[in-house]
Amino acid sequence: MGESKILIIEVIILSHWHRCKFFALVLLLAGCSGNVEVDFARSLAVPQPADMVLLGGKIITVDRDFSIKQGLAIKDGRIIGVGSDREMRVLTGRKTRVIELRGRTVIPGLIDSHIHATVAGLSWDAELHWEQTRSLADGLKLIADAAKKQPPGSWLVVAGGWVPTQFTERQFPSRAQLDAIAPNHPVYIQYLRQGALLNSVALKAVGINSKSADPAGGKFERDPNGELTGWLQGVAAWQYVYEKIPRMSLDQVRQSLRNCFGELNRLGLTSIVDLHTAGVTFAHRRILADMMRAGELTLRLNFFIAPNEAGDELAQLQSAAGEVGQLAQSEMFRFAGFGETLVRGIGDGDVLSNPKGITITAEAKEKFRRLLQFFAAGGYSFHLHATQDNTARQLLDVIEPVHAATPFARQRIAFAHLEDASPETIARIKTLGAGIAVQDRMALTGERNVELWGAAKVRSAPPLRALIDAGIPLGAGTDAFRSANYSPMLSLWWLVTGKTVAGSAIRDKSQNATREEALRMYTIGSAWFIGEERRSGSLEVDKLADLVVLNGDYLTVPEDQIRSLESLLTMVGGRIVYAAKPFTP
Repeated sequence: MGESKILIIEVIILSHWHRCKFFALVLLLAGCSGNVEVDFARSLAVPQPADMVLLGGKIITVDRDFSIKQGLAIKDGRIIGVGSDREMRVLTGRKTRVIELRGRTVIPGLIDSHIHATVAGLSWDAELHWEQTRSLADGLKLIADAAKKQPPGSWLVVAGGWVPTQFTERQFPSRAQLDAIAPNHPVYIQYLRQGALLNSVALKAVGINSKSADPAGGKFERDPNGELTGWLQGVAAWQYVYEKIPRMSLDQVRQSLRNCFGELNRLGLTSIVDLHTAGVTFAHRRILADMMRAGELTLRLNFFIAPNEAGDELAQLQSAAGEVGQLAQSEMFRFAGFGETLVRGIGDGDVLSNPKGITITAEAKEKFRRLLQFFAAGGYSFHLHATQDNTARQLLDVIEPVHAATPFARQRIAFAHLEDASPETIARIKTLGAGIAVQDRMALTGERNVELWGAAKVRSAPPLRALIDAGIPLGAGTDAFRSANYSPMLSLWWLVTGKTVAGSAIRDKSQNATREEALRMYTIGSAWFIGEERRSGSLEVDKLADLVVLNGDYLTVPEDQIRSLESLLTMVGGRIVYAAKPFTP
């Protein structure tokens, strides 16, 4: 009988005063097959031509079929057409901006499902960054160059997700090296959350010497002769010093946040699940709200709030909920829930500090239960820090009875990290309707994890294939900044290869994600954690125009090149927030 066709007729009416375009859709049924193609017709059902059209590209839509298209049209911040170049040209008008992609790959804007970007942005401009540094020599040069520019006595701080295995030298820096390149500046170098290295000037500035007593829960490392090495081991030790480093003013913070978010745009991020931990105050959230009103936010910031101190956590979160109500919010800046450290003593730290999880006390469980009742009554989503299976099981023991009494119907519940999960725990999480936010910390610490856990366990850490096959909502992210590298491309590379930054393939290949699965996790998968999967996370008609033009083809470049991909053009709601050559004026 023949197939049904859509005939697109463009009628152009010209007059002395104006030029108008009218679109007519004529459905010609060549038989009675009953198959009428309407997808593109739906995309043309708009009263005005597109604001912007992208042509001649490889558009990875991440729709249900993972389809590939040539062009895309945007109107009022949303996608109004996805299809062939010929189809998209029909949507152009006299004022439409046309961007020629020349074969470049476009992906949906990446969404980090678990990151601490605001707290990093509060000091971004005052710090040096080693995350993208490939040699220790280059890292030390950054410090030496900064010492030449900054007045004597000013602090030089490296705070970020670097590890010695990313360097060609495979070495930590030393106090002696810092003394040599910055003899007149206090230098502080953060190493994940494990510790920090100080030079001699910094030790003197904070009053630490060979006779200083170790802080509770931390250690001032000494050599066999009892002399300080400069290393501060444990959270308590480095926090003791970090809190003494001068902070930026609120006026400086605003620009620092802009620059931090701009760096994320450069790597393809358009939206984040931002965990506001200790250090992020209501005053900082007010700055973010002001930035949103002024159009200065360049990514969608969905923030979660945690208690700032141990004690009455419930009262703190109730107060925070009231404060949030005073803030202007929008699609670019909105309160999304609470987490991740909700009660002291229910989170198990990181994979290095607590390789076997923790035992949660009855008191901490009761505090957690009261918080859950507050979340259930208020409809608040929440994130939970659980690295180990043992920890997740104990949290589920508290969550499930509360859920049975007052179901978490509207909430999105996230177990963050979970490098270790048994089949039983996976099944319980699925039954609860919760998701797992997966981070790439193993890419940084994998070799050390082998020492702590044994190679057999690390081969399935996390059990990515089991999680994917179970159909649990999965998001991808980094847990940056202080604890990890902030690059989503490094994370995508790790999901696909299972390699560490040192090149060790510590995860069994059977546990790796495909490139398609990894990209889904970083887009529509992560959108689930903020309840936005119907509005973002894929390049489909009626969704937000959040997209990235890459400098390489994610689907075809050699695996080890995935980590080096960057954005050439990043759009949030159809607005260009980052552009590099050839898209710069």
